[in-house]
Amino acid sequence: MKKWIAAAIGTIALAAMSSAPAVAEEGPTPKLVVLISIDQFSADLFGANRGEFRAGLATLAQGIVYANGFHAQGVTETCAGHAVIASGRHPNATGIIANQWFDQRGGVDRYCTDDGIHVAARATRKLGVGPGMLRVSTLGDWLKAASPANRVFSVAGKDRSAIMMGGHRPDGAFWFDGKQGFDSWGTDAAEAQRRLSPLVGINARLAQRLSAPPPAWTYRRESCAAREAVIPLPGGKSFHAHLPPDPAASIPGQPPASGPALPPWFYDQVTVDAAIDLIDRQKLGRSSGTDLLAVGLSATDMVGHAYGTQGPEMCDQMARVDEEVGRLLKRLGDLRIPALVALTADHGGGDIPERLAARGYRDAGRIDTAALLTELNAAARTATGIDWDPLRPAYFDPTQLVVVDAGGRSLGDAALKNRIAAATAARALTQPGIAGAWTAAELRTRKPDARQSPDLMPVADRMALSFYPDRSGDVLLATDPLKIAAPPLPGLFMMGHSGPSDFNRRVPILFWWPGVVYQERALPVRVADVAPTLAAAMRVAPTDAVDGECLELGDPGSACPALPVSSR
Repeated sequence: MKKWIAAAIGTIALAAMSSAPAVAEEGPTPKLVVLISIDQFSADLFGANRGEFRAGLATLAQGIVYANGFHAQGVTETCAGHAVIASGRHPNATGIIANQWFDQRGGVDRYCTDDGIHVAARATRKLGVGPGMLRVSTLGDWLKAASPANRVFSVAGKDRSAIMMGGHRPDGAFWFDGKQGFDSWGTDAAEAQRRLSPLVGINARLAQRLSAPPPAWTYRRESCAAREAVIPLPGGKSFHAHLPPDPAASIPGQPPASGPALPPWFYDQVTVDAAIDLIDRQKLGRSSGTDLLAVGLSATDMVGHAYGTQGPEMCDQMARVDEEVGRLLKRLGDLRIPALVALTADHGGGDIPERLAARGYRDAGRIDTAALLTELNAAARTATGIDWDPLRPAYFDPTQLVVVDAGGRSLGDAALKNRIAAATAARALTQPGIAGAWTAAELRTRKPDARQSPDLMPVADRMALSFYPDRSGDVLLATDPLKIAAPPLPGLFMMGHSGPSDFNRRVPILFWWPGVVYQERALPVRVADVAPTLAAAMRVAPTDAVDGECLELGDPGSACPALPVSSR
């Protein structure tokens, strides 16, 4: 069942940040909308830790709570998820299908911000860096179209988070590079430097901090130590889950990293530092109209990939991200800015299969992707009579396969490509750990039912919403939800989250403002609903069609404005 709720956000009274209750009648628009994304903050993590939150997340959980928000798409990765949050469109419209892909027209591996148009202020990237790969407009773009004088800023621990949430026309999109400080993008080097200028002071202070040894990662919440354990890994190895963590494993064939790394929580800390600095120095929320600040907190994803979601590392991270969100809300409260705060996640994630297996999930394990690729190439050769291996992973993603010719280029013979893809998909379904396989020809013509509740959407429809021609693979695979298509590298990469299962798609969606009356809303909604909901609160209209719908946050008797709905 799908039950979409439509009502006007315009009736929300956003009182000043004080203890006074919000006015019940229609009030002014918020002066500042703060859109927070916590990378890999699944609904499971939110629910499991909800009783332990004491700061910012505890506050937001007393607003309007959708505990069952869903990313409708099947490929659940950071860049794709942030594009959905910002635009209200699915990846089959945004063109941002994953973090990276094989550009079949250009014959090149492409990262999602390698747009070939813009450049960074500090980083040197051969293929450029900017939002040019994003094919749709965003919440910030809608605000700029309606009111160019109002400001749009985004700041995050990852470039793909900041750039996608900032959209095409931000006043600044900033990301922490982990080495020098924050970076930004522009049409040329001079403009990129100008855009970076608001964070010159932050970067100067960061330079001093980064010149010193990195801070130690010790327990913020001592009770998390109860989760310490030694976990057996394949090949007779083991992983000691504890803090401070052991040095990270090295990538096979590469030398180990030199020196201790920054703890993941450092990324969230400096991101919130920068967000507060922008609020203060740019005087966000203190002019006519509404300003927008998007904040991407990336450390939860770093912890999940490196250590899993059920160990002492993630327990500690939940305490720390709660504090950082609290620090941001406190600054808004001190300044008494009438603000609307929304929080969600770009995707979810699960725990490492070794710990799951120890807890009774017998099917949990890992897939040998090299052996799988060898098997699928052999099957394709046998089925079609070709004399070369026709399959390569799209970038390094083993669940998206591209059909190539003997020279490694995208195969130009469409009929032969379709035969190879069909044989590959059929063979993949016989392999252990593979739960689904689809060809590009199947997904290109599939039309997902827009009326379907996101929790009940067929898996093939989820994958179709992640398909974009010339960027998606010729064969898309879905692994069993309890299988990881990667070897374990503790402290570096232990688990992934790019599949269509619900623990990868299901995330919380929270809306809060001072004086809000707490409501728990259990029925499923889409993450694509966040942008049109915030647009209604800001009194701006999407300039393009949207896949999401405006959610009711105000009085039941009011109505959300009509939205240009996508026909996709």
